[in-house]
Amino acid sequence: MQFKRELYQKDEINSVDPQWFSTSELLEYLGISKKELEEQALLFSEGIHFRLENPNQPESQTLWRIDLIDELLCLPIAPLEKEAMLKAINNDITCN
Repeated sequence: MQFKRELYQKDEINSVDPQWFSTSELLEYLGISKKELEEQALLFSEGIHFRLENPNQPESQTLWRIDLIDELLCLPIAPLEKEAMLKAINNDITCN
């Protein structure tokens, strides 16, 4: 949940520049396995949804646009989780 909060904060601060994230961050955000991501591989376009961190090195880390992947996959968010995320984003959490 902490990562999702940081992601939304980053998007609010810098909504002009695209945000690129590592594969592990993408998997954590989406809550899916690497195998599930690989099953959806044909949906993603290089340069739009993903890119290599260093294009001159084929073995470099793959970076992802989480916002575009999320939009493409249209993964539903449970209502309670969505409410909790919105409260966290707005700093509207109280501990009683």
